[in-house]
Amino acid sequence: MNTLKRACSPGALCLLALVVLAGASAARSQNDLEKTLRQNTSATVSGYIQPVADMFGANMHTGYYHTADVEKWGLHISLDFVAMGAMVKDDQKNYSAPAPEGFNPGTFQTATLFGGKGTEVTDVRTGLKFRGSDGIINASYFPLAVPQLTIGNIYGTQAMIRFVTLPASLSNGKLPAITLWGLGARHSISQYIPKFPVDLAAGLYFNSFTFGDMIDFKGVALNAQASKSWSILTVYGGLQWEQSKMTLSYISTDVSAPPVDITLDGANAFRFTAGLALGLGPLKLFGDVNFGSVTTLSAGFGFGN
Repeated sequence: MNTLKRACSPGALCLLALVVLAGASAARSQNDLEKTLRQNTSATVSGYIQPVADMFGANMHTGYYHTADVEKWGLHISLDFVAMGAMVKDDQKNYSAPAPEGFNPGTFQTATLFGGKGTEVTDVRTGLKFRGSDGIINASYFPLAVPQLTIGNIYGTQAMIRFVTLPASLSNGKLPAITLWGLGARHSISQYIPKFPVDLAAGLYFNSFTFGDMIDFKGVALNAQASKSWSILTVYGGLQWEQSKMTLSYISTDVSAPPVDITLDGANAFRFTAGLALGLGPLKLFGDVNFGSVTTLSAGFGFGN
């Protein structure tokens, strides 16, 4: 929570101002994240929430493929359950925040959403104190899981759809409800290069992510995929360009501040994927690592032909 107060001296009467947050309706109480965000203005919230833009942007573009082998014709249906986790670096747990206008020092290091307690600073001239918002998630990675349905094959093309919605209760009220959907398609390149030693494909994917009532993500990814299979083992990988944007909109509890309406870019622009998959009849197991500005791990299982 951001707080501002005057330091007490012996014999002085301290005045403590308590800011009362606007509550949600009786039917739905606000979660910790939305409460904390409302205490921030556009000037202070960007650095606090930027790691979320980075983590979600990386997660939602992960786990779309586990082989590049796409037959030209034939009925293909598979259902995968993909879990992914974006790794949170130490430098994403703190950021340089602006102090209130007129404060000296004018900036200070404090916690992001993935950090610990907010830092308290004192104005050297007036003795006023200010504390940055506390972190909400104390973790080294940010997880997500989603089911994905793949259908094909027509002219060596497959379509993918993924959808998941998670209630706020799963995070014990720390985070809002989450809804993610994604659409994608990939096309076999191998069909144009007979007898090439590895399977090749190209994919295009669109993703949308809503995070409560305040946060909305949109993203697109384009990749080149390659794989090689031996019996039940498949080695796969690829190069991917991606872009994600997070829009943040809300009314701050600071009545003197204008409404917050900002857009933040996710950190990932390119990634390299390397993974392994095991085919055990209709069951497949897979796992991969994705290297980019944000490192993401992915693993899961699926059923299909």
